[in-house]
Order: sequence, then structure tokens, then C-alpha cells
Amino acid sequence: MQKILIIAGCTAVGKSAFALELSNFLDMEIVSADSIQVYKGIEVATSKPTKQEERICKHHLINIVSPFEKFNAFDFVQKAKECITEIASKGKLPVIVGGTGLYIDSLLYGFDFQSKNKELQYDAKYIFLDDERENIYSKINLRVDKMLQNGLIDEVKKLRDIGLNEDCHQCMQAIGYKEIWDYLEGRTALDEAITLIKKNTRNYAKRQLTWFNHNDCERVNINDKNQLIQTLIEFYPEYQKKAI
Repeated sequence: MQKILIIAGCTAVGKSAFALELSNFLDMEIVSADSIQVYKGIEVATSKPTKQEERICKHHLINIVSPFEKFNAFDFVQKAKECITEIASKGKLPVIVGGTGLYIDSLLYGFDFQSKNKELQYDAKYIFLDDERENIYSKINLRVDKMLQNGLIDEVKKLRDIGLNEDCHQCMQAIGYKEIWDYLEGRTALDEAITLIKKNTRNYAKRQLTWFNHNDCERVNINDKNQLIQTLIEFYPEYQKKAI
């Protein structure tokens, strides 16, 4: 059975940065398990890897779908399986990174993941990165402020100009986009929209925590990342690039 590593966690906890750091030690490629990062042109609010980060470690399932298209768990599983096969064929470790629990569980267990008789599809080590709630919420607030500084409003304007709308396109329901859309339509003030983005992101993080609380995954505090890296190096010796 093919070995994979899963690095999950709620939004803003630091899972993408951790995976990138891990790639300094393991010969690996990343498969994004994020329901919004798949969309082209949906950039600012999704924390997609930069070009420099992609040079450090190759990322899959980023910018593969038009924002006019729908993308669901079935699509993710089909494409993620292809990516895993491709990565493994090069002798590298496939590392699934993201916070969309439905996608991860559908890949790991198949679409009957809620069944008591569910069977693993891969030989997976399943890590859930966690942190103190106040730390996560502080990171969320900082992330939202950075999104505004990086041009979230202009991005939503551009998406609206090419014909996307709030009702008919799945990607526009993402947190950050729907609130700014309401601001542009004059339904809310900008300060209110920003407050809502932060509140809705915190609520989303709570839902993610609830989802993963029901999973058979190993919970690790993000502040213990150095020890976790050492543990993973020892767990995957066949993929080791160099010692710490």
C-alpha cells in the first residue's frame, strides 16, 4: 500500500509553512487539500504558495480549475490519486496538506468514510497541527489584515468584471470574497465587511476543529514542530534528504 503523509489543521495554524519546512529534510511533493486553492484567479484569500515556495517544493492541485467551474470531493479524490501515483513514481513522498476535512477523509477512506467498516486507501500517517485558540484567532486577524493590504478588494472587483457573481459560482462563496462582494454592492460598510471576514474565519476554524476531532489523527501542537520534523524523518527514512 502506498505511503502518504497527511498534514491537516484549521485555517491559519501554520500547516503550509510547516510542510514547506519539512521539505528541507524529506524528498517530497505537496498535494493541496484546499477547496478554494484549486481555482485560478482566486489568490489573495487562499494563501496559495508563492513562486519561490513552489521552487522549494512542488505543489499539486493549485490553480487547476476555472472560477466558472464547480469542483467537489469526488473531483479532488480523482485528481489527488493521480498526483499521488505521479509523485510516488519519482520515488518521492506524497504529502497531503490542507484543511478541507471532507476532501482528506474521502481520499483516505473512500466516500464511505463515515462507515464503521471504512478501510484505509493508503498507508497514511495522519497529523493534525493544533495551537491554543487565542493564538489561532490572533493569526486569523493578522491574515485578514494582510489580505486587505495585498489587494483583496481589487481582486474581487476583477472577478466581478469577468462575469463571476455571488450566487452562481462556488468559489465566490469563499470567506473573504462574499463579504467584500457585499461591500462592493453597498450592502455593508468596509469596516463591517472586515469584521465579518474575521468572525466567519474564526467560525470556520471552529468547524474544522470539530471535524478533525472525530478523526483518527495524531494531534500535535504547532509549537512542537521541530520534534515533529525529527519524528517524521525517522518515520520515513526512505525519503530522507539530509539529517537535521
